[in-house]
Amino acid sequence: MRYRLMATYRGVPYEAGVGPYGSDVVLFAACPPPEELGFEPATGHWRKRVIRAEVDALWESRPVGIFRDEPCIVLDDLGDRLHIAYLGADAARAKTLGYWQVDRGVFELLAPREEVTGLTEERVDKPLLSSQPPTVSLESTYPYNSAPLPPPVAPPPLAPPPLAPSSLPPSPLAPSPLARSAPDEPLGDTGGRAARRQRVTTREIFSDLADLATIPRTAYALETEADGALCLVPAPDGFEVFVAMDGARHEARSFSDEEAAYFYLFGVLAAEAIRNGTLAPAAAPAGLQHHLS
Repeated sequence: MRYRLMATYRGVPYEAGVGPYGSDVVLFAACPPPEELGFEPATGHWRKRVIRAEVDALWESRPVGIFRDEPCIVLDDLGDRLHIAYLGADAARAKTLGYWQVDRGVFELLAPREEVTGLTEERVDKPLLSSQPPTVSLESTYPYNSAPLPPPVAPPPLAPPPLAPSSLPPSPLAPSPLARSAPDEPLGDTGGRAARRQRVTTREIFSDLADLATIPRTAYALETEADGALCLVPAPDGFEVFVAMDGARHEARSFSDEEAAYFYLFGVLAAEAIRNGTLAPAAAPAGLQHHLS
């Protein structure tokens, strides 16, 4: 007994996952389903990606109980122990009970099975349709028809080239060109490379790496919240990475360091791309080679 997201497909319940797009549902089966259902074998299970319109129901299976007179939810069943999370609202009380804090407002514990009593399974139904339409057009079933590529992103308009110094009218306040030093001009090869690295932002490096890994830009959102995407936004004490779904934030993680947040975001996206078989390295773009040189 543990927390699971479930979906009913053609009258049969399966464990499920949602994403990377808002309309995606991935079904998991421990035993091989009938061949005509089109499940694909994976390590230790079978899986099939569909869209929400193809499933009959989508719900959370929430095993809840009581641990030392306080409510809890079972995240995983480890046999003689249960991995539980605190459902109360008193952080000090959670620490007193022995829970450890794994995230902001999230407390978990490995408890002896006999100490968790009154276990019941709650069903919380989820909407079959997202509150917003999917960002790309998806085929009805992925194992046989791959999703179409998102439309190309148009580059920003180029700014007009600066006028040559000789064509600008002289200013009595401007210093002589010989007395003015260019801060970005390298004094040598080593200094020039260091200056170029400083001018490349973490966001630019992440975007280049994501494009290199053929991760669709609709799968993530940077510095904004987009339904159905993995989002990275600034927070009062750093940065937060989460899945935006139906107006709520799921699987949120907080980071005090910007590079750590982007590293985590890329790792989750790359792992999902490996699982669904879309990660196909290509030749590095010239801009990325320039950044990494």
